[in-house]
Amino acid sequence: MDTSKLLLLVALGLIIMMLWEAWLRESQPPQPVPVVSSPIQGSTQVPVPGVVPPGSIPQPPTSAAAPASNVATTVPQPVVAALPRGQRLRVTTDVLRVEIDTLGGDLRVAELIRYPIEAKAPEKSVRLFNDSGEQIYFTQDGLIGKGNNYPNHKTHYKAERLQYTLDEGQDQIEVRLHWVAGNGVRYTKVFRFHRNQYVIDVEYQVDNTSTQPWQGYFYGQYLRSDFSTGESFGLMNTVPSYMGGAIYTPEEKFHKLSFDDMTTANLNREVSNGWLAMLQHYFVSAWLPPQQSRQVFYSRVLDGPRYNLGFKSAQPVEIAAGGQGTLGAKLFVGPKDQSRLKRTAEGLVLSVDYGWLTPISAPLFWVLQKIHDVVGNWGWSIILLTMLIKLVFYPLSAASYKSMAKMRKITPRMKTLKERYGDDKQKFQQAMMEMYKKEKINPMGGCLPILIQIPVFIALYWVLLESVELRQAPFALWIQDLSSKDPYYVLPILMGISMFVQQWLSPAPTMDPLQRKMMMSLPAIFTVFFLFFPAGLVLYWLVNNVLSIAQQWRITHKMETQGH
Repeated sequence: MDTSKLLLLVALGLIIMMLWEAWLRESQPPQPVPVVSSPIQGSTQVPVPGVVPPGSIPQPPTSAAAPASNVATTVPQPVVAALPRGQRLRVTTDVLRVEIDTLGGDLRVAELIRYPIEAKAPEKSVRLFNDSGEQIYFTQDGLIGKGNNYPNHKTHYKAERLQYTLDEGQDQIEVRLHWVAGNGVRYTKVFRFHRNQYVIDVEYQVDNTSTQPWQGYFYGQYLRSDFSTGESFGLMNTVPSYMGGAIYTPEEKFHKLSFDDMTTANLNREVSNGWLAMLQHYFVSAWLPPQQSRQVFYSRVLDGPRYNLGFKSAQPVEIAAGGQGTLGAKLFVGPKDQSRLKRTAEGLVLSVDYGWLTPISAPLFWVLQKIHDVVGNWGWSIILLTMLIKLVFYPLSAASYKSMAKMRKITPRMKTLKERYGDDKQKFQQAMMEMYKKEKINPMGGCLPILIQIPVFIALYWVLLESVELRQAPFALWIQDLSSKDPYYVLPILMGISMFVQQWLSPAPTMDPLQRKMMMSLPAIFTVFFLFFPAGLVLYWLVNNVLSIAQQWRITHKMETQGH
């Protein structure tokens, strides 16, 4: 197979892939509304050995917000109709702007101050958590045990104040909510926010003023609707970023749990030293249970549909009469900043989803970030990364271009053979292979650089698509966002011109008129595709083409000068 035929196959493959994925998205039927059943008990999943059986988890308490008949028998039952509200506590740090509701002490709203929805409107921040409209997504947590004297996400708390701000010179602020149970046990729910941190400490301080020992479990969960529409880059909206749940355990590592998976079967698994999260493009929220403790991870589907993904401590905390104790977990709410994720929890960096090309994408991003640490501009980092990749593959490319130069030299002789043998393709192929052998030409030599570039190209696409570090990253002049398309299509047009130049430098193989027309149209076809690709990806391909043209011209000129 010669280079031109390979290019044709690559182009056709891209077209078929995009059309197929677009058809799948358009033809996918709407999700059925599941029937609400008792969580875990209604699951068709086979019980996992070692998991706490459904009947052994204490019932959550009743409250004014929910009668006892609506309380689940295994894990806390969230409100699934119109969401009730209490007073709102507003907290502002240097990175977060959140709202906490006194009903349940839920963290209902979370905005990421440093991440605007659009670069040209920096005052409008990305809202990760939201409790209004159809796109419901926030956290719930509480304590459960025997009886009704435990605060959960239906409890009405008393707040100390309604406004909190992390002032200059402060490293952290605490939001404290209070509730006293009927048996005299006092509860203080604490949210602790830290400067330049997206990790929030969620803690329950229990003051057991009763005459009986206290025993309870902590739980944390998400309440979320499915709004996985994805974010698009023109035509590339046929390959949306993943939106859904994920869990991590040291034994099984990272595992996605999509909304379809939750609909099919409820999760019920006992784990230790793991975490669970909700993922979407560029951002993640993760519950981080205490290490060295066992938890029960669970999921279920409620009317709407709305989805729960959560955990409950597998062993209770015991507090003697007259004693005090704490229960809680950490909650990460923020961007998929890889350096932060690595520092936060083991395996959390895997929430940056590069797909099956992670073994290539992850090292590419690592190198790209190291270059950025020096030059301070992601556009120049991409250019330098391209030059580095080209340097690594220089020997292979040089051998390829030498083979192509030899092919160019024997092109007149190939035309003579074609005229001599006419329609006898078998004899023509035999004569051509003898010529290749005599001239020591590898007909596949020109294909290798293209074959190698394809996985690198796709891997870099996922790096640009998934890395929040490159989101809204400016380069120069009119390119102010490397993760979106070139607004004036300058880079794609230059890329198309570079492909025409490469085609002109390459030997003209013998092919039928239809193949020749398709070959001549390839630069135009690729230009159309690249009109909608992220500008950073087009920049990589353009620089790669320019370097290839320079290398090919140099090698071809040298060989013609030497008479080889």
